[in-house]
Parts: sequence; C-alpha cells; structure tokens
Amino acid sequence: MARRNGTQAGSAGALDGKGRRLLLALSVDGRQSAAALAKQLGLSRQAVAERIRDLERRGVIRGYRADVDPAALGLSVRAQIRLTLDGSRGPGKEKDVLRRLRANELVRSVFRVSGEDCFVAHVVCRRIEDVNALLADLQATRAIQSSRTAFVLETMMEKGAFGPVEGPLVPEA
Repeated sequence: MARRNGTQAGSAGALDGKGRRLLLALSVDGRQSAAALAKQLGLSRQAVAERIRDLERRGVIRGYRADVDPAALGLSVRAQIRLTLDGSRGPGKEKDVLRRLRANELVRSVFRVSGEDCFVAHVVCRRIEDVNALLADLQATRAIQSSRTAFVLETMMEKGAFGPVEGPLVPEA
C-alpha cells in the first residue's frame, strides 16, 4: 500500500463506524478476546475476528506487544540525533545511512524532517559510548555533513504507543 505523510494511504480513511468502534475498544485493552469484543460491539465473534484480520492486513493494526520500560533492561540513556547529509554524496549514501540506522537495535525511530536537518533518530542505550559508536558507524558512510546529539535528562511526559484513543484522536464518521 502506498505511503503518504508517514502513514499508509487510505488505511484509516476507509473505516466504517463498526471498524472505528472496534479500534477504540482495542486501544483501551488490546488483549480482549474476540468473544468479549463481539458482545461489547453487538457483532458475532466471527465478524469481529474477520474485521481484526482485515485491519491487520491493511496495516491499521500494526502489531501487539508489551510496552516495556527501557530502563528495566538497563537502557537508561536516551538520545535524539539530528543528522544532516552531504547532498553531493548521492542517493546511494543516504540509503547506506538509513540501512545502518535500521540495522542498529538501539535506534528506535527515524524521521525525515524539514529544515536544516535531514533525519532525526531516537536512540535508547546503556552508555553514552553506545551513541558514540553509532555516530562513528554513520560517519563511516562519508555521507554525514553534520550531526547534533541531545541526551534526554528527564522525561517530563511520554505517551508512547497509541491507546486508549479518545477525543480529537477519534476519526470522524
């Protein structure tokens, strides 16, 4: 499916009222059984199971996972790395940078951004030296014009995964 503005094109726009209600119910408790969801939504268990499979296939439901505190795994260092690429190096170098970012387990997200920077990468790790090693690996591509790293001193608010979905986050009918 084509991507537009970082999301899958058309994935959520085609939801009917029952699909939206199902997503809202799953956002509150993603571990509910199909039978419990069916009772809550006034649908058959089979209809709920089919709708969930369809939402998974379309990429609207992207997965099921435990929301684990990184600090519990010793990953207490968090950083935001802003990267500017050297445009004269060609698109192959950009692909190499992205490949290395994707391959590094400490990199949790990468965004293409507007402004001076090309990418922003969010990193969780055990030691500042882990960030240094990542930067050295990226510098080896010879595609990095500049980088700026900000270490998180304190988390003031973090919403993490989407759920429960409420208020202005609820798609209109």
